[in-house]
Amino acid sequence: MRRAFIIVSCAVMCLSLGLAFSYGGEDSKPKPVSLPSVDTWKDPTSGLTWQVSPTGGKMRWQQAQANCQGLSLGGYNDWRLPTITELRSLIRGCPATQKDGACRVGGKCMSINECWSKDTCEACSAQGGPGPGGAYWPPELSGEPGWYWSSSALADLGGHAWGVNFNSGAVKYGYVKPHEGFGSSARCVR
Repeated sequence: MRRAFIIVSCAVMCLSLGLAFSYGGEDSKPKPVSLPSVDTWKDPTSGLTWQVSPTGGKMRWQQAQANCQGLSLGGYNDWRLPTITELRSLIRGCPATQKDGACRVGGKCMSINECWSKDTCEACSAQGGPGPGGAYWPPELSGEPGWYWSSSALADLGGHAWGVNFNSGAVKYGYVKPHEGFGSSARCVR
């Protein structure tokens, strides 16, 4: 019985090794696997992976872009500042400004005159979202609910970029050129 067990074990091991070596080739090298991190969250609705807690504090637009590009988190270093459409995909509890809501900002619509309206892009009240402290983002995310930059510049108002105020669910724009006292947060995406 013991001898049969040894023979079967050796046969299984030889077969496994034979399959591993016969598959070979450059494309068959094992790829590194990154396990989920408590610092990242994959949104099941968009498939995007987000920072759970934003880093860097309040910053100017150019600093926000550099912060995301230099981020190494959860075993990844391909982080970036999200587009306004991607950032809007995080809005929860404010139907008008959620990704496919009445507010038209996003995709190919980047003009303040054609895409933005106070009635549709600033339609919700403060602290009414499902996130911690009433933030208009998923409960899995943390951070200060306030203004967050997107990588999307306005099409018709130079020196401004789109962003989301997660305290009120508003989609609006901010001044990107450095000046005293203005800055927003950044939540990086990949």
